[in-house]
Amino acid sequence: MSNRVRRSKPELYMALWGALTFGALLASYMAFRPIRDALVLGDWDRLPLLFTATLVAVTVLSPVWSTVLGRVRPRRAIPFAFHVFAICCLGFAVLVGNDVAPIAVSRVFYVWSAVFNLFVISVFWSLLADLLGPLIAKRLYGPIAAGGTIGAIAGPALTRLLVDHIGIDGVLVLSAVLLEVAVIGVAGVRRWGEQLDREDGVPLDEPAPGGAFRGFTQVARSPYLLAIVAYVLCTATAATFMYLEQAAITAAEYPNRADAAKLFASIDFWTNASTFVVQTVIAGPLLALLGPGIVLLALPLAQAIGISALASAPTIATLVAVQITTRTLTHGLTRPARELLFTVVSRDDKYRAKHAIDTVGYRLGDFGSAWLHQGLKALGLGSVALVGAMLPVAGIWMGLALFLGVGYRRRVATGAREDRPG
Repeated sequence: MSNRVRRSKPELYMALWGALTFGALLASYMAFRPIRDALVLGDWDRLPLLFTATLVAVTVLSPVWSTVLGRVRPRRAIPFAFHVFAICCLGFAVLVGNDVAPIAVSRVFYVWSAVFNLFVISVFWSLLADLLGPLIAKRLYGPIAAGGTIGAIAGPALTRLLVDHIGIDGVLVLSAVLLEVAVIGVAGVRRWGEQLDREDGVPLDEPAPGGAFRGFTQVARSPYLLAIVAYVLCTATAATFMYLEQAAITAAEYPNRADAAKLFASIDFWTNASTFVVQTVIAGPLLALLGPGIVLLALPLAQAIGISALASAPTIATLVAVQITTRTLTHGLTRPARELLFTVVSRDDKYRAKHAIDTVGYRLGDFGSAWLHQGLKALGLGSVALVGAMLPVAGIWMGLALFLGVGYRRRVATGAREDRPG
């Protein structure tokens, strides 16, 4: 009994600190996401260009981050990165508050926020995969993800309540403060994570040897990691199609940015409320019973149905219903299932390859699907063509989910650990 108590105490505190940290991160991002979407509302036809700029930004950032990991211990580099993003939040608050070059600032902010979203979330889950390993991750990912969902609920709710009183610049300052709370949380995660009772031991926090492009080369050499890349590309492709349709429909119905921001905040709030229910009630039992492969099938099925519904009835009501459903599945089921896939790869892959996949891989999907969407619209092809373009993607997407499920089970069965190559 005493051994069990000694083991459970670090896990309990790890879950609490992890939930706090993830909640602060998502609250920070979700607070300003409605602002981001509202700022580019009148510029929605330029979104493909913004996606292209985002792809360039993350492609440049990934080798820089890989270089940092080769010189600084990864668990110490993460808080420093959060500080940098918090300073950027304050900088944008000053620019927006003083109405400096509003069009240019809104476009730069859009690109920066996309990088922020992918980067901070990716490195946090890298830290968890490094500290927890596959067995403990199955026990703690649920509570930690639920903490993140509480933060994601709080973020848009705070924006909806406060934006009329503190303005857009005030919301950005709030986001910076929440990022600093996450820095404190990372310290707690490191402290208790390094005390976890793992059979294979918690890896030492040492700089990861390798060059700037090691993350890309590791992915290219591993069929398992390449399959994760392909799954991420499909996820991004479908999400971008939905996002562009949302931008077009909302621009026509809500010319006022404040009204649009409130609509986006409402979608985010209800999405995260339903996500919390899925994470706390459904995700854990499903992952334990079916494994990540079967769970990963849910999103492609829902996206195929949702895109078909939106093409048939492009209204605000349909948009809200489809976005809430697909985003709930994305964050409630797909995210924890996909993060489990990284618990059975090498430590280097958890930081470098995972970061390349989560940032460059995802934004490559944004880039391709945005220009495909733009091309179909330019050719005068309507909703039927959009649905037809997505159906083959959905089929490939489902096949990848099954392949990854088999690959994960094989790695668990053969004892794949973080000290083995991915």
